[in-house]
Amino acid sequence: MSERFELSFKNKEVRMGFYLAVPTFIIGSLIIFYGEQKYQFICLLLLVIAWTFFYIWRFFYRKKQKKEVKNSY
Repeated sequence: MSERFELSFKNKEVRMGFYLAVPTFIIGSLIIFYGEQKYQFICLLLLVIAWTFFYIWRFFYRKKQKKEVKNSY
């Protein structure tokens, strides 16, 4: 437990997760309710793409933060 996680919109990771989760949920819900049965896999694909994008962004964001902290000393 090296650092605490702040669950508020001041935290950039929380904002980015929220910005990805809400549209993914809305689009996925529309596909489930109004799409045909043969297109239901698109919801899972959409979810996997959103998760992948978020964690790739998070990896580079944290790498940049560590670099900035290291350079400040």
